[in-house]
Amino acid sequence: MRLLRHLLAAVLLAAAFAAIPTPARAATVVTYPGPAGAPTTSRYSVSVEGRSSFVYTSGLGAFTNFSFGGGPVVVTVTTSVDSTSPVLRPRAAAVRVTRTAPRTFRFTIPVAGQYSFELSPDTDANPPLFLFANPLETNAPTGNTSTTRYVGPGVWTVDPSGQIVPGAAGTGGTYSVPAGTRLYLAGGAILRGKIQIGSDTEGGPGANGTAVTGRGIVDSTAVADHGRPVRINNSTGVTIDGPIFLGQKHWGVVARKSRMVTLRNIKVINWLDTDGTGTPDGIDVVASSDVEVDHVFVRSYDDAIAVKSSMSDDTWTGPSARIFVHDSVVFNGRAGNGLEIGRESSAPITDVAYQDIDIIHKLARSDPYARDAISIYVRDDGDVSDVNYTDVRVEECQERYLGFQVTGSGSLSDVTATDVTYAGAPMALPFVVTGNPAGVVDGVHFHGLRFNGGTTLVTRPSQLTYVTNGYATGVTFGP
Repeated sequence: MRLLRHLLAAVLLAAAFAAIPTPARAATVVTYPGPAGAPTTSRYSVSVEGRSSFVYTSGLGAFTNFSFGGGPVVVTVTTSVDSTSPVLRPRAAAVRVTRTAPRTFRFTIPVAGQYSFELSPDTDANPPLFLFANPLETNAPTGNTSTTRYVGPGVWTVDPSGQIVPGAAGTGGTYSVPAGTRLYLAGGAILRGKIQIGSDTEGGPGANGTAVTGRGIVDSTAVADHGRPVRINNSTGVTIDGPIFLGQKHWGVVARKSRMVTLRNIKVINWLDTDGTGTPDGIDVVASSDVEVDHVFVRSYDDAIAVKSSMSDDTWTGPSARIFVHDSVVFNGRAGNGLEIGRESSAPITDVAYQDIDIIHKLARSDPYARDAISIYVRDDGDVSDVNYTDVRVEECQERYLGFQVTGSGSLSDVTATDVTYAGAPMALPFVVTGNPAGVVDGVHFHGLRFNGGTTLVTRPSQLTYVTNGYATGVTFGP
């Protein structure tokens, strides 16, 4: 009996301890002070768990960069103008913004990711604040080694000889990453220049087994042609993980005739040149295979994330295959498409998957209905096939919802879009699937296509402003 009483007492004591709530573990936060002379803005100031996070400016909005782990973090943003209707995108993150005082806002970020804080729907009049909330780094280097070129906090420039030197003097040059090595950019570092992996000559030597990592910034606006922050050429086994890439005028992060490339947690902001010209894409995969684009953010004036099989002049022509783009955020500008396959399509493109993507904006230019949130454009003689879109969310679209078009002699076949959701009404903007006498579309299937934020399921084309022709067959809509 005494033993039974002891056992009962032990059980009750254990239950009492179990009922005591365990204190929430505080998140670990790492912020990166901005180096002297870094471009900043008075429009926003940011703190993360009470720690100041430096705010940079760019041609398409402000941004701040920090890392955290071990729990959610509370972010406070103070602005130069007030708002009664701020939002944090992507909306799928379900983060509520609270106005705690005039021009002061607070919200909790639950997990690492890329976010856009917006004071109003007019992102031209009120440029957004991008929050690059990275996961914590592991085993980050602290200096140079035989296989690592370490770039610490501060401003650095690639000099005319291709060496990385301290300071902001002169025009930025090109740093070529040697095969088997890593370029590491610490948080708080700005590298003025651009990065090249492999020869810029088609068919030239590659730089296999290379990496560019860290939490720093590559500013290619400092080079003579104002752009092209990263080019991966003729190379195998390349990883780009973590940095921010700024550019103007030209394509941003580009892989050409390369294999086994991983682009992870990179952020690309690419805008028009100072004279208003250029084709500033975000990420372009050209004539490459086995490429993963994972947890990236792109704010571009032209195409955001594109898969191609040639350059516009038909150089670097070759097949693109096994391209997987997922868990990423796109803010697409006025001249291009959000998710693009083509237009350059002089060779086959096959086995491309876009999964769990948030297109938070697809802006319009002066000639509306010319570009799409989701686009396949077969302009040349390559065949495009085996393309899948899964869990793609389009928040704001000012041009066409979708355009699958063959205008050249190539073809488009075996395309499946599952659980694609638009915030707008189904008939508000065109939805285009067309071929031509020399190049047909055959086999495009939509499952769970929804509008009005997900409340309206489209199961027949009559629900849409649907544009098609007799050269597009086998197009179906279903639950």
